[in-house]
Amino acid sequence: MGVQKNQKPIRIATFNAALFSMAPAVPELTKKGPTFDLDQDYPEDMKPLSDLAAALGMHYVFAESWAPEYGNAVLSKWPIKRSKVQKIFDDSDFRNVLKATIDVPQTGEVDFHCTLLDHLDEKWRMKQIKAIIESNERPHILAGGINSLDETDYSPERWTDIVKYYEEMGKPTPKVEVMKYLKSKQYTDAKDFAGECESVVIIAKGQNVQGTCKYGTRVDYILVSPDSPYKFVPGSYMVLSSKGTSDHHIVKVEVTKVDEPIQQPYIRRHRHPKQKVVKITNSNPSKGAWKLQTLDR
Repeated sequence: MGVQKNQKPIRIATFNAALFSMAPAVPELTKKGPTFDLDQDYPEDMKPLSDLAAALGMHYVFAESWAPEYGNAVLSKWPIKRSKVQKIFDDSDFRNVLKATIDVPQTGEVDFHCTLLDHLDEKWRMKQIKAIIESNERPHILAGGINSLDETDYSPERWTDIVKYYEEMGKPTPKVEVMKYLKSKQYTDAKDFAGECESVVIIAKGQNVQGTCKYGTRVDYILVSPDSPYKFVPGSYMVLSSKGTSDHHIVKVEVTKVDEPIQQPYIRRHRHPKQKVVKITNSNPSKGAWKLQTLDR
């Protein structure tokens, strides 16, 4: 298995932007390197999206969800060859999956699917994810708010704290069935190809991955289907701070096209992430951490 010649890695990001017109973190992400796709879910009219795409020189498609101002969008540095909006489960389900085929120079087509699953009911999320997987006819990259947890991210003690915190917040008990299902279907999780951690987005005690939402848990994912020729670049996965513009952070990773559709596991060497010393204030470890104070070392 080898990377095709003359091919540069493709950078992918997913971001659940609560208020799109107040998301300066999106264009700032592009300063860190070439951006391929940004998966957005936002409550604003189309003007901010079209303005952002124009400012970045990117192509975009939008899929309306439960209201004209809400939905999924894909922004791409390269032409969007075709796109399709699919209701996830049935006509009673207002959520959708936006499927876009990107034409990447010297590489070929990339099928990129973005979605936002139900945020409350795991049984409904299971119906949604099964409908998405069963409807896919081509290898693809799936990104967005899966809104289910991966039990391997947390220690038993951390999991107990999460359950307790969710109860205190009046949220449904966290579930893991959706991620178990995706793993059973041999989807590869970008998290397994993590590099250096951004110090602003800390990792809660008893957790082996950066959280992507205000609760400190990981609910936003980028996954590759088992038959895809696109594979994650080792060390490229990272969670970037949304700088207070959303209650979710930005998840980014890079992919390359390989000769054979077989994903090799990436074993990361034990190393200490480059971090500043961070003091958590007015926070409980079980609740994740958002209030930070940087200390000189």
